[in-house]
Amino acid sequence: MKKKIINIAGCIVAKWILHNCDDGLVVKRRGGAEQIIKVFSAPAYRNIIKPIIKKISEGLFRVGDVVTDDGYYGEIVITNIQDNWIKGYSLKDGMVFNNLDSRQFKRVVGYVDLKID
Repeated sequence: MKKKIINIAGCIVAKWILHNCDDGLVVKRRGGAEQIIKVFSAPAYRNIIKPIIKKISEGLFRVGDVVTDDGYYGEIVITNIQDNWIKGYSLKDGMVFNNLDSRQFKRVVGYVDLKID
C-alpha cells in the first residue's frame, strides 16, 4: 500500500512538472547550487535519453575530457584523439603524454576548459 501511495504521489509531481515548467523544476540546494529536475515521457526516455546515456557511458572520449587509468599516469586532460590513441597532459604536474591507448583509460570528468600554452 505504501509503495502505491508513493507511486501515485510521484505521478502527480511528474505531471505538475511537465505541465508547469518549461525547462524543468529548478530547486535551490542548501549550498546555493541549483538543481534541475526534468521529467520525460516513457517513450522519450526509452528512445532518446537512454541511448544517449548508453553512448556516453561506453567510453567515447572528447577533447577536454579528464581520464585516468589504474593510477600510474594519474588524471590526464585529453588534447588530441586519433583512432584509439590519445594525447594529453597530467593535471598533477603538467607533464605531456603522447600515444596513450585510450582503452586503458576511463572518464573521470566530462569536459574541462583547455589551457594550452
